[in-house]
Amino acid sequence: MKSGELPPSPGHKIMKQYLFVLLAFIPSLMFSQGVSISGHVTGTDSSSVAGATITITGTTLGTVTDKKGFYDINKIISGTYTIRVSFVGYETQEKTIEIPAESNITDFILKESNIDLNEVVITGTKSEKTLKNVPVLTQVISARKMIDLGITNVADALVNMVPGLNMSQFGTRASITMQGMDAKYVLFLIDGERIAGEINGDIDYSMLNLENIDRIEVIKGAASSLYGSNAIGGVINIITKKITEPFDAKLYSRYSKYNELYSGGSIGLKKGIFGSRTSLNYSSTDGYDITPESSHDWTQNPYKSFNVKQKFEITPSSHLSIMPYLGYYQFERGNVSARPAHNFYQDMNAGLKGQYYTGKHSIAFSYYRDRYNTYDVLELMNNNKNLVSWDIIQTVRVQGNFHLSEKNNLITGLEYNYENLYSSRIDGGIKGEGEAVFYAQEDIHLGEKWNLIAGVRTSKHSSYGFNAAPKISVLYKQGPLNFRASAGTGFRSPSLKELYMNFDHFGEWYIIGNTQLKPESSRYISGSVEYSKPLNNSSVTIYHNELSNMITDRWLPDTVRTRQYQNIASASVNGVDFISKQKIGYSFWLTTGYSFVQSHDNQSGLQLYGTTKHSGNIAVDYSFRKKKYSFTAQLYCKLMGEKFYEITDQGISRDRPFSTWKLTISQEYKWLRISTGVDNIFNITIPENINFISPGRRYFIGLNVDFGKLK
Repeated sequence: MKSGELPPSPGHKIMKQYLFVLLAFIPSLMFSQGVSISGHVTGTDSSSVAGATITITGTTLGTVTDKKGFYDINKIISGTYTIRVSFVGYETQEKTIEIPAESNITDFILKESNIDLNEVVITGTKSEKTLKNVPVLTQVISARKMIDLGITNVADALVNMVPGLNMSQFGTRASITMQGMDAKYVLFLIDGERIAGEINGDIDYSMLNLENIDRIEVIKGAASSLYGSNAIGGVINIITKKITEPFDAKLYSRYSKYNELYSGGSIGLKKGIFGSRTSLNYSSTDGYDITPESSHDWTQNPYKSFNVKQKFEITPSSHLSIMPYLGYYQFERGNVSARPAHNFYQDMNAGLKGQYYTGKHSIAFSYYRDRYNTYDVLELMNNNKNLVSWDIIQTVRVQGNFHLSEKNNLITGLEYNYENLYSSRIDGGIKGEGEAVFYAQEDIHLGEKWNLIAGVRTSKHSSYGFNAAPKISVLYKQGPLNFRASAGTGFRSPSLKELYMNFDHFGEWYIIGNTQLKPESSRYISGSVEYSKPLNNSSVTIYHNELSNMITDRWLPDTVRTRQYQNIASASVNGVDFISKQKIGYSFWLTTGYSFVQSHDNQSGLQLYGTTKHSGNIAVDYSFRKKKYSFTAQLYCKLMGEKFYEITDQGISRDRPFSTWKLTISQEYKWLRISTGVDNIFNITIPENINFISPGRRYFIGLNVDFGKLK
């Protein structure tokens, strides 16, 4: 087999079979007829709300309000439907209607709010639920909030908005920890699909195109075990934007010191049963070095990055949607060393999703393939690219969502995951593994106050055999209080790199694979109480995560330069998370977050590598809106405690605590938004701290143009 070729996979055959079944529905549904509904969406001050998203749940139908706040949806057949209206800065609202009816005019009056407890999320339960009713505590980061705060990448959004999630930087690569667990225990998804190309557990966060994102849903801990391997520490699901508007086009750009530039745009079109959305992103920087006296790499390497995403949506009827999509990404790292070569990364992905609604039930199908390539660019050989490694992930899935009664919803699914890895550092070149999965989840409402979710994920791994991971979550509502409790088990098989790859860091030190590794497992339990009111939403979560056969690299006996991946006996992580958002005055909001993590290796008693016991954030927001003008300002503080690494000959290796402040001001009028601000207000630099790589105070300016509003 040639390098770069993929052996035949069962996923290809399964995909063709299910695609045929899906396409068989199209002829009978292609031109279904029905009636239309229309209405007007306004705020409590009677002003029209333009751009609000209107969806009819359980169907493919949806639209947005025009510049005068009106909407119109056609081809609705007889039945009972729920209409949902959502818009950033307002509470999501739903109404149930009968079709046909004497009047098909349905108006909505939305209440302004910075806390949308009716916002719909899907990650925690694999089904749509509002935030206030989901048994698994979920945090949501909206794309609009990221734009308001001048945030241009996903890693910054997570660090700034999720207590207990911290990031370190190594050259151009970011590395995260969440609730004391490093990135290999945190499962990153895009619309529910895994991402290829991890390095030391971290994915390449630069390829996450912000312009294509609608929101980010974050679940901490292993309570959502339906996602399987790598979800021991949590799930971060990036939800991309839907195609809802007849015409939608945007451009954005942000510039700051060191020629740091983020630019991009998108265009969306929807006509009849066809929809298309294209998004592009370009970013670059000259980089900087805050330790020029050191012989190590620059603090932030120069780079150039390009990303393009294309999504199509075909809705032959209100019952059926088919969505093909694809993407391309490349990242070239500038050379600041004496070595006549530099890195080039490339990702190519494509997939197909289909969903068929039958009133109360739905069947979903998906196939996804993602390939991530790593090259050395040889500068003395006309910049020829030498392929160093590639990683390919494929997933085929069929899932049924069955609304058995008003109080009982069942989800079942079949899934096959297949991964292949090629590297010049692997003996034999190519290694692969597969996993067949069945999962089921029951969602039961026990009266008005109780909601129970119980599920299990079973898998048959090509190397590690059968595994079952059950989970259970309970929600109890009493007035403004929500009490949640979750328990579950997790399973993580050793990665192909941990098993087979032998890494040589220019002869300075080595990490070698270990084919005798055992799978990791975890037991997780958490409890939380949440206080929910329109002007105050606060929660406290206590959790415990116990890991067995934890995999980490250790120095081999009688060596000074060689480490090997090994199973240590066990590790424990205990912690408390606190999040609060409340109105403190006219148009002023205070957001606070604090995370305490007590993590240790049960064998050595030492704190886990790269973890911080104390971290938090404080933000004061001010917002003002009048007709077509809006003003938003935020003063934000990130607090980071001492970070532990390991015991060396020189003693305990730690990063000292720090805090940093950021001010952002964003103004929007009609179709134009201008964001300005200053990052690291007090010009703090800590050269010896890899957990804080800021070069000091930096001013930035950003521009967003919405051509859809011009039309």
